[in-house]
Amino acid sequence: MQREPVQIVLASSLAQREPAIARWITSGRGSLAFILGDEDCRYRLLADGINWDRVLIASRSDGVIGYAAFKHHRLGPFSPGLAPFVREFGWLGGTLRYGLFMISECREWYYGFYLYGLRVHKVARRQGIASTLLQAVFEQALGGGHEKVELEVQAKNLAARAFYARHGFVPIRTLRWLSRLMPIPTVINLRRTLSPLSRVPTK
Repeated sequence: MQREPVQIVLASSLAQREPAIARWITSGRGSLAFILGDEDCRYRLLADGINWDRVLIASRSDGVIGYAAFKHHRLGPFSPGLAPFVREFGWLGGTLRYGLFMISECREWYYGFYLYGLRVHKVARRQGIASTLLQAVFEQALGGGHEKVELEVQAKNLAARAFYARHGFVPIRTLRWLSRLMPIPTVINLRRTLSPLSRVPTK
């Protein structure tokens, strides 16, 4: 049975964006749970500050099945501001957590074009959706004049590392100092160099 083609668009071009999409996008950043709390808390902190022009949505007629979020020119998928942190944690705790979150965000300015996150619903996995999203990310990067796409993946996430290796990403450095400063896992910086004809494998 032939599957329905996947449509990928910038979320900013959608006439309506369901709250469920925002909730899914904000459920990422689990490694920063000590700053941002659980998934419900992350939604309250980040949902109103989503930069939809930094999010690609993959969908079929039955709904959204995946997304990719990216960062370039010092702007990523989230710009929440201090206010939701203060509402959630109080003035002192909120200011501290907001500062730690911004340190994490600013650290990624080092990368020209940064793949912030890529996720596919479990029921739609192993259908090439992630590869299609990755190709759309490459096109976004090239369209913005970037020749490299970089990302960070947890060192222990062997499945993700293998996926990105199949798609031309190579390890650049292991960032152990982050886990020494904050209670987050050790991550590896991966890089893919692009050309105008860059394509990802179809399988």
